[in-house]
Amino acid sequence: MTIYMNPEQLFLGLTNHAVRRSSQRGIKTKHIANLLKFGRKNYQNGAIYYSIGNKEIAKYKNICPALKEMNGMHLVSSITGDVVTIFRNKNFRLIKY
Repeated sequence: MTIYMNPEQLFLGLTNHAVRRSSQRGIKTKHIANLLKFGRKNYQNGAIYYSIGNKEIAKYKNICPALKEMNGMHLVSSITGDVVTIFRNKNFRLIKY
């Protein structure tokens, strides 16, 4: 399967897997940028997890109202900054804080 990346996806450091998953799950590049900017950061298992939950939505509601539609989005990036995968899950217990 051939995957075509646009310049924004290259700039954000998305891997082929992350591009495929984001297109399958309907996650746009603006959501990825918002996850990296406003997401809760957690270091776990040699990766960095960025998550948007109710706390982030309430904290940044005046700055970025678009976070409401991103409730439960998670982004996993490597230590080097490459975005490995993106998923949705409103159960935050699965990510250890």
